Amino acid sequence: MLKLIQLELRKHRFAGYIGGAAIANIVILLFLIMIGLVDYGAEDYSFLNYPVSFILIDTIARATFIIFGGALISKLIISEYRNKTMNVMFTYPIKRHKIIAAKLIIIFLFTFFNILFTDLLMGTILLTTNHFYSFIPDALTVNEALTLLVKYTISSLSAAAMALIPLLFGMRKHSATATLVSSIFLVFVVCSGINGPSVSINSIIVIPLTLGAIGLWIASMSMIGLETKDVN
Repeated sequence: MLKLIQLELRKHRFAGYIGGAAIANIVILLFLIMIGLVDYGAEDYSFLNYPVSFILIDTIARATFIIFGGALISKLIISEYRNKTMNVMFTYPIKRHKIIAAKLIIIFLFTFFNILFTDLLMGTILLTTNHFYSFIPDALTVNEALTLLVKYTISSLSAAAMALIPLLFGMRKHSATATLVSSIFLVFVVCSGINGPSVSINSIIVIPLTLGAIGLWIASMSMIGLETKDVN
C-alpha cells in the first residue's frame, strides 16, 4: 500500500498541491488579519477571547481544505474515470480496491494534516501577535491549550473524513463539477454559525462525527462496489 501511495504522489506531482496549500495558508492569514482590523472594537469582535478566535480559525481552515479535498477527489479519482486511465490501472496485477484505497488515504491524510497544521500555525501567530499587542485580554493556560489541541485534532479528523462525502456525487456520472459543488455545499452546512461567531455547527459534536462516519462509509462502499458498477 505504501508503494502505491508513493506512486500516486509521483504520478500526480503532489509537490504542486503542497505549494497550493501553502498559498491557501497565506490567504487565510491575510483574511484573518483583515477581520481583526475591520472588526476591532465591535461587541461581537471575532478575536474577543481565545475560544472564539480558535473557532474562527478552525472554521476557515475546514472550509478551505474540505473544498481542497473535493478538488483532489476530482483530480485523483473522477478525472481518471473520465479519461479511462483508471481502466488501464485496473489491468495491473493489483487488487482494484487497493488502488482506490491508496488515493483515498492520500486525500484523507492531506486534508487532515493541512487543517491541523493551519489551526496550529494560525493559533501560534495569534498567540505571538497578542503577546505584543494584547488585543485579547484573557490568558491561555497550558491546560486550555492542550484541551484546544485535542479538540481541533478530533475536528480535523472528522473534517478529513467528511471531505470524502463528495465522492458519492462525483462517482454517479463521473462528474468533476458535481464533486466540487457538493464540496462547497458541504462547507456551507458544516461551517455555518449559530448565534454569532461563538458557536458553529461543528461545535455540536454529533454532527461532524456523523458526517465523518458517512464519509468513511462512502469511501468503503466505493471500494466494495469496484468489481461491479464502478468499473462498467
